[in-house]
Amino acid sequence: MVRQASIAPERPGFGKRFVRPVLLLFLVMVSSWLVYNLSWRLENVGLHRVLASLSGTLLFLSVAFGTLAVYPWVYFKGGSWKECVRLCISFSFFECAYYYANPLNVWLAFGVIAEMGLAELLCRQRLRKGGDPVRVLHPLPVAALSIGLSLVVFLYLWGQGENAYALFLEGYRAFFGPGTGVGVTL
Repeated sequence: MVRQASIAPERPGFGKRFVRPVLLLFLVMVSSWLVYNLSWRLENVGLHRVLASLSGTLLFLSVAFGTLAVYPWVYFKGGSWKECVRLCISFSFFECAYYYANPLNVWLAFGVIAEMGLAELLCRQRLRKGGDPVRVLHPLPVAALSIGLSLVVFLYLWGQGENAYALFLEGYRAFFGPGTGVGVTL
């Protein structure tokens, strides 16, 4: 008896798995940012306020909760979490490390980690409802959700971010000195 090889469904290309969902979210961010920043030019104050409020809200939602939309899309298109991480690495570590240590980026990163944990749990729950015997409460996404959310709350409660920013400035001074070195000394 000849055993037939099972034919695995073909995985969509990188563009369909990653570029489309990320590009769509990026376009929402850019367009809402543009509308928000250009709406002040309108002579109609009421229209300006409506556009600024709507686009500002959309910008905030797309930045703060975009991971909850993109992660499941990528997940169900066949992308792995390793590929998601690899996509985020655009510059060398040393080029970006200090910039990304600023408190707002750290806070956002912890928020995104928490969202990824939640999104993973929701994806696993959906798979389980579909008959897949996947374990919904896996330790890694639960840890990501718990730790990420705890750190977001801690950084906010610890002086509403001001204390973290003061540490960031002290680190800047320690690594780069008190100024940028640009200018003329008389």
